[in-house]
Amino acid sequence: MLKRKLVPVALPMGLAQEIDTLVDEGEFTSRSEALKFGARLIVLMSRRTHHRAEDYAYEEIKEGLRRGKLTHVS
Repeated sequence: MLKRKLVPVALPMGLAQEIDTLVDEGEFTSRSEALKFGARLIVLMSRRTHHRAEDYAYEEIKEGLRRGKLTHVS
């Protein structure tokens, strides 16, 4: 069985609402999945594989713009 660690996090209201919107739109299955996605990007960038992470993030942003789903997050 995969071990997991619970990590409580407090987010600004605007960011939490944006994550909820992404979940409601079906971009992620849950808040937890959205936050895991972000955590993976941080780890990729910090482990000097940032070029791949940046390329991936750039493609995700382009796709979001194409679909008109990218908004400002506070």
